[in-house]
Amino acid sequence: MSVYTKITEAELELHLKNYSVGKIINFSGISEGIENTNYLLVTDNGEFIFTIFEAIKAEKVNSYLSFMNHVNLKGLKSPLVIESNNSELYKIIKNKPSAVIQKLDGESISQPNNEHCIQLGKTLSDFHACGSDFSSEILNPRGLMWAEKALEKLKGLLDENKLKLIKDSIKIQKIFSEANLPSGMIHADLFRDNVLFSNGKISGIIDFYYSCTGTYIYDLAVITNDWCNQENNSINHEKLNLLLTEYNKYREITYEEKSQWKAALVTGALRFYLSRLIDLHFPKIGEITHIKDPSIFENILTDRIKNSYEIDI
Repeated sequence: MSVYTKITEAELELHLKNYSVGKIINFSGISEGIENTNYLLVTDNGEFIFTIFEAIKAEKVNSYLSFMNHVNLKGLKSPLVIESNNSELYKIIKNKPSAVIQKLDGESISQPNNEHCIQLGKTLSDFHACGSDFSSEILNPRGLMWAEKALEKLKGLLDENKLKLIKDSIKIQKIFSEANLPSGMIHADLFRDNVLFSNGKISGIIDFYYSCTGTYIYDLAVITNDWCNQENNSINHEKLNLLLTEYNKYREITYEEKSQWKAALVTGALRFYLSRLIDLHFPKIGEITHIKDPSIFENILTDRIKNSYEIDI
């Protein structure tokens, strides 16, 4: 979350006449993240996140917001999108779609422990179950075709070792993408900063703007690369086994998924390595921006390719 589109209180006050969320007490930009403009909005009716979508077309924004409300109404601990007075999920401000979203209690954690990983396994299984009957398909905006285009865009900017790492990873991703694995709606970006905890318990998951129809094992791989990664960039097997064991209680991980585990880990690491490289070399201009270090995922990706990882449960 960042601030690329600056708005004044007067502009926001006028915009909020489309909603019944109360009178503005305060609003301020949020610097975390990199994709959309986000403000913390405090009114006399409560706290909300006001999001302006910088690069997502209105039709796709509506799909994401519809999915958020779908899983919220199914009981998932996730934010509710506030409808306008005309029952719309988004409204245009400064020629961009925007939404008013419930702010959940809790804070993200920087150092997950075993208990956090157990809770996350259950929460991800809940997410997959709640999204299983969502009627619309949302294509993955960061799939194989995007990775191949990102590689072309980065040629001439990276040394040969980095380019070889990406090319080798794309070959693995291609094989993974052709496997017929259990799939449905996935979060695809459930990093530590997108999971909130309150009093030691998960209080919500946020940032659904990469949610898409995809393979469930990929969602688990994305989580593993962040939540179970150690300082030397290997995987903490104790945390991983606790995460997978809890998830497996509610949706059994198939033999076919287990056979593609390494490929899922590589595909997940490649996606975030490439996106961080793109953000570094082709930065957006904003008032408050936050660019994440690509070398973190370069090291993770290198480890996932070099080592043989299997699911032991």
